[in-house]
Amino acid sequence: MLKRFDWMKMIYPLVTTGVFIGIWQMASGVYNSDLLMPPPVKTVSALWRAVQDWSVLTNLLLTLKRVLTGFGIACIIGLPLGFAMGASRAVFQLFDPLISSVRQVPMMAWVPLTIFWFGLGDGPTLFLIAMVGIFPLILNTIAGVRAISPTYYHAARSMGAGPWSIFAHIIVPAALPDILTGMRLAMGLGWMSVICAEFIATSAGFGFAMVEAQTRMETDSLLALMIMGASVGYGIDKTLRLIESGLTRWRHAA
Repeated sequence: MLKRFDWMKMIYPLVTTGVFIGIWQMASGVYNSDLLMPPPVKTVSALWRAVQDWSVLTNLLLTLKRVLTGFGIACIIGLPLGFAMGASRAVFQLFDPLISSVRQVPMMAWVPLTIFWFGLGDGPTLFLIAMVGIFPLILNTIAGVRAISPTYYHAARSMGAGPWSIFAHIIVPAALPDILTGMRLAMGLGWMSVICAEFIATSAGFGFAMVEAQTRMETDSLLALMIMGASVGYGIDKTLRLIESGLTRWRHAA
């Protein structure tokens, strides 16, 4: 059974990829225009060139640096606030109206304002990454803290545990699965938002490389960069999932 499962786990992505490439090839034949829809072969060739292009790789590394920095800022702000709102009803009532309102503002609506505040460069992108990442971190941390049974608190207090001991040994471990889910969402949103922000607010980065490909009307290069971005985003998410499974191994111990 295990061997069959592993075999099918390999087959399914291959079938999905094959069907997608087949539809892509048919669509390129219908359009019959490399500008509108280049065929898969030309796009793969452009992808190979992009992987070997040092300027593209430099822009990719710059974007990764921005994403990780913005994600770190989101964690520094979002996690403590999420713990406080989850543990205290007063703190929740104090911050919930503001958070529930601000998180409804579309990300792109912040772009002109951040350019006024920070100018072109890293400032607007870091602000946007942190902004979109804070909310899933806060909401998932709140959910994780509130899901803890009061029995654990009573048992810990009956054995003389103080507030910091309860936080370190009960709240953090119990809320960790939800926190890690929030981190995955924050990282994914940050990766998407930085690409959008780099379209407008920077003169360097992976999003800017896409704009250059669009300006040169090189659709195959643009698609190749999109594939690169999707692959990097998938790799980041896969890494976070592996970390999550390692840190929450106790959930599957049974």
